[in-house]
Amino acid sequence: MTNCISHSGEEGRLQRLQHAFGLPRQIAIESSTRYASLALSAGGKILRYIPLDRQSRPAATITVALAELLVQAREQSEEPIRVVAVTDGPGSFTGLRVGVTTAKTLAYALGCKLVAVDSLACMVSILFVANPDAKAVTVALNAYRGQLFIATWTRDQWQITNDCTGDFSTQSRVVDEADWIAIVQSSSSGHVLGAEPSIATKFDPGRVVEVVPTAIEVALLGDVIARHGIFVTPMELLPRYLRESAAEEKQKQK
Repeated sequence: MTNCISHSGEEGRLQRLQHAFGLPRQIAIESSTRYASLALSAGGKILRYIPLDRQSRPAATITVALAELLVQAREQSEEPIRVVAVTDGPGSFTGLRVGVTTAKTLAYALGCKLVAVDSLACMVSILFVANPDAKAVTVALNAYRGQLFIATWTRDQWQITNDCTGDFSTQSRVVDEADWIAIVQSSSSGHVLGAEPSIATKFDPGRVVEVVPTAIEVALLGDVIARHGIFVTPMELLPRYLRESAAEEKQKQK
């Protein structure tokens, strides 16, 4: 059994309330890729999942879908939304800005808490659930310009983080395509590999599973993070790009 340091003060009070009365109502936002989505959850269960139109930019569709989700939330229960969870990165620069801005605005409007969720951790969660015998998982998102956002987790690391810390962002990093190819080529049978479709089909598709983060995993990991009392204020919440944009790189070269 994993040994954990117990929480105290406000964090401990939140944990006791959640264990006693169930996890809070939550809206989850995922927009780190073009497969953006929203979800409504309560008590650790997904009540509604809305994938956004992949042919449109999240900025053009997220407001309408969010309004629909809020209407349903009010119709189902008078219990207020207590938490807004959002992927803060890594991923698409534009998509992350849209998701983070939406989450901050919603948290201000509803007066609720904010939780930041790592987009790669969402993908890892999917693969660990789908592959119960997997000893390790590595996932990748396209960072463009010959680079990838990747994260590698062993099952033991994942369980310790779930039970003890709630910080699922520790393994996410930027690598060159050559590093990803080396990971794929050297992976063992107990090491599951996953990537968004454009990466999965480009590099050894027979060994790499197609997977993208969704608001479902944002909600489920958001519950875990909230249980550990890890919240950010709207002022603190910023996209985690993990690298500079093309414009910033060009500016430095001048």
